[in-house]
Amino acid sequence: MKTLFLTGIILAASLILSSCGGEDPKLVKRHGEQQAEIARLNGELALLQERLKNLPPDQSNELSKTVEVSEKLEEERSRLEGEVVVLEAEHKELVEKFEDYKRKYAIR
Repeated sequence: MKTLFLTGIILAASLILSSCGGEDPKLVKRHGEQQAEIARLNGELALLQERLKNLPPDQSNELSKTVEVSEKLEEERSRLEGEVVVLEAEHKELVEKFEDYKRKYAIR
């Protein structure tokens, strides 16, 4: 029983001593790579945050106002085109009347 107990203590002591003896080089290398990756990602994040700060302000409100103004101007253009058609017809009629008048009363 004592030998079993002593063997257990020796095994436990050897495990403790072997784990404290140093870090695994693979884990140290991996830790360094991860630290480098974290630093790279932090740099990219800082760049993206700077770009977000430099974005122009949201202009969706101005866009909706511009669309409304554009629609009003389009309505006015259509109305004015209708007036032009009426005025052209009136002009044509007046020119015909004037030509008839000139034929009727020849100017010498």
